[in-house]
Amino acid sequence: MKKRIWILTLLAALLVTGCGGKGGIEIETLTREERAESYRIESESIAAAESESLRLEQEAKKAEAEARKKAEEEAKALKESQLAEDKEMAVRDFEENRYTTFDGVEYELTFMDSFNGHYLDTDKWAYCPNWTRDDCVWTEEAAYLEDGALILAVTGDRIPYEAGAIRTRDIFEQAYGYWEVRAKLPQAEGINAAFWLMCDGAGHGDVMGGADGAEIDIIEAPHHDWQQVQHAVHMDGYEDKHKSVNYPMDIAGIYDDAWHTFSLVWTPENYFFYIDGELTWTVRGNWICQVPCYAKLTAAVGGWAGVLDPKATPVYGMQVDYIKVYLPVEGYAEQP
Repeated sequence: MKKRIWILTLLAALLVTGCGGKGGIEIETLTREERAESYRIESESIAAAESESLRLEQEAKKAEAEARKKAEEEAKALKESQLAEDKEMAVRDFEENRYTTFDGVEYELTFMDSFNGHYLDTDKWAYCPNWTRDDCVWTEEAAYLEDGALILAVTGDRIPYEAGAIRTRDIFEQAYGYWEVRAKLPQAEGINAAFWLMCDGAGHGDVMGGADGAEIDIIEAPHHDWQQVQHAVHMDGYEDKHKSVNYPMDIAGIYDDAWHTFSLVWTPENYFFYIDGELTWTVRGNWICQVPCYAKLTAAVGGWAGVLDPKATPVYGMQVDYIKVYLPVEGYAEQP
């Protein structure tokens, strides 16, 4: 207290006797000890201000970190809740579609996805690897759920575009049965949308035919402007021993941005292909695959589909409402 009074007295005296013509305190009138005390007070004041600034900055960072942690915890809790909802819905959908009858045969459901959830179900699907196919590369970001449908998008404004593709390899594989997808086909020329079955044996360059595997293209939609789609089967690898057969169809309105069903009844002796419930093509003989296959839903750009106008992107390469896979309730007779 005495020190403070001394300083105040000194300052008062300076104001009375030490003011120069410029109206300010002339520092030269202070003694060495007084100047030292003045510098000390100023240094302490600056240090206190810097300390307070640092404290406020640290508190702001701490508050930001706490807010970020809270947001992450809330996002995690929301996702967990949404995933639980998705699983409950998937169980309900499966039970509601457990049995169906198609073309006089009763079937029991083995695999289904209605894509009504918040996220792609990774218990059922895997993203196709980031392979470059003609004018695009498959990426995870281009395959997502939106408004109750799987979207296989095509994005970008130059080659290579990004496109969506998913598959059930090593998750769900089945030989034979009834396979059906309900989808909207691409709305731009230069995109090929496909629902197909695949297995490792399809790439074997042998002459065993479908006995050890085949690629079964339930629907390929590469020609928007032509209104043309096709079914196809490939076997004995993709090199010099490769064999294929296909069935192109010009169908007015098939690219009308409406839902259509594309189906396959696969028996040990036959493939029966359908569009909107109507039989379109039958294949039998050595082409019939005799081993389990996995499903693929893909969008691709370029190649035999033609050139994509970059002004058309972003665009849906394919929208999928659901996929259902069945086996006949009574099974198949044993092969000879």
